[in-house]
Amino acid sequence: MEMIQSVPAGGNWKDIPSDVVQKSARLRQIRRSGGRTTYYGRLKASLPSYTINTYFNRPGNGTFIHPTQDRLISMREAARLQSFPDRYRFLGSRSSRYRQIGNAVPPLLARAVATLFKPGLVIDLFSGAGGLSEGFAQAGHKVILATDCHSNMCKTYAYNHPLTDVVQANLYQRDQSDELLDEIEHVLSGRHLNILIGGPPCQGFSTAGNRNSLDSRNGLLYHMVEIAQTLMPDSVVIENVPGLKWIHKGQVLQSVVKMLEDSEYSVSVFNLRAEEYGVPQRRRRVFIIGVRSKSRLSKPIGYLSPIIRGKTRNHLKLRTKDLPSAVSVAEAISDLPPIMSGEGDDVMDYDLAWTQTDYQKIMRELLSFEKFIRKRTKQG
Repeated sequence: MEMIQSVPAGGNWKDIPSDVVQKSARLRQIRRSGGRTTYYGRLKASLPSYTINTYFNRPGNGTFIHPTQDRLISMREAARLQSFPDRYRFLGSRSSRYRQIGNAVPPLLARAVATLFKPGLVIDLFSGAGGLSEGFAQAGHKVILATDCHSNMCKTYAYNHPLTDVVQANLYQRDQSDELLDEIEHVLSGRHLNILIGGPPCQGFSTAGNRNSLDSRNGLLYHMVEIAQTLMPDSVVIENVPGLKWIHKGQVLQSVVKMLEDSEYSVSVFNLRAEEYGVPQRRRRVFIIGVRSKSRLSKPIGYLSPIIRGKTRNHLKLRTKDLPSAVSVAEAISDLPPIMSGEGDDVMDYDLAWTQTDYQKIMRELLSFEKFIRKRTKQG
């Protein structure tokens, strides 16, 4: 609490006084050798948040301190910053729910990608809690099957997508992979699959930990392409972290692109900024998209201005004034009831009179995303 109370809005570990630093071995080490300016950070109400990762219950692992209250953000606040609607429930153990929220693809970012395609039948591999599927569903697609190896993530997915066939399968295991393909054929029942989507585990590519290109989980990236080569859908959408571009000097990305091109897909690689698509978070993601046509898809057009960094952490600005500003932390969570550190319940009373912003109306499903963008564009 002493650490948290020492950090102002937009501040970080550098703002913690020496007498408090001396009480923490980690803080002493960071002060000696330096550390990311996101560590022990407090959110700034007027800007989108930094990336929400699986450790948003730890002040030393990112910028997760509430902008005005002396506590870390709650799970619902993190889900709001990820753009999950308030009806979305996360099931399982507390640690699993942190992983589900932090690892998810922001639904509004997924929605922007989904609008590149005509609505169709979708299968989601490595679905996690269902952020990618939620975005595709919001864009009018029908997700007929989803799979993940974690039981709690499957429970969360099934609760929120009751019409989707959810299969728990470990695709490391060849027999389970083969059983999944049999189940896919059963669910399709002779219908053609329009889009295969998925976010293969990215631990070996991520900058959030020690990047390890030899991480065995990285093999699932190739396995997803192999499943695509078996099912031959019209389109393939693979989501991953930006670090994928640099592993082995880009050879991993190049090999995935080549595998898809050898299967007669035209491939595009997009680096997307989540805040451009309505997510109140500066999250960066790579999308590899293959389509069975002669021309590649164009990058989804951003609705809002991206945030760019100046010379220091605190020098942030809009890239262009031609687009409306990105959604801020305050716009996302200011209506949620104040709680003390460590308090709060999974379900709490909410008065609709507390709703202050159009983004909050989207989260309460009182306003469509299309109307939100029209209003924001008109307001400038």
